[in-house]
Amino acid sequence: MKKYNTAIVGATGAVGQEFLKLIEERQFPFGELKLLASSRSAGRKIDFMGREYTVEETTNDSFDGIDFALFAGGAASKLFAPAAVKAGAIVIDNSSRRRR
Repeated sequence: MKKYNTAIVGATGAVGQEFLKLIEERQFPFGELKLLASSRSAGRKIDFMGREYTVEETTNDSFDGIDFALFAGGAASKLFAPAAVKAGAIVIDNSSRRRR
């Protein structure tokens, strides 16, 4: 089964944590997992599926090699979703930014 490099923007917030739960519950076939957040949360450690991940600060360069970028919402969607698309990622955005 193919594995998908996945980034979660807003990983330390409530929606980001729900994304992690869904990935585990649905056994989503992820390869590399990048947990991204603001500079305030960068460096924080999150245990997920038996591995410790270090949260990275979200930047325009965070999406190189990423297949799916999950955005938990907020200002980060406006700032970084275009960079994720430009890097070739499929963006799933939980914000109201693109709702009609």
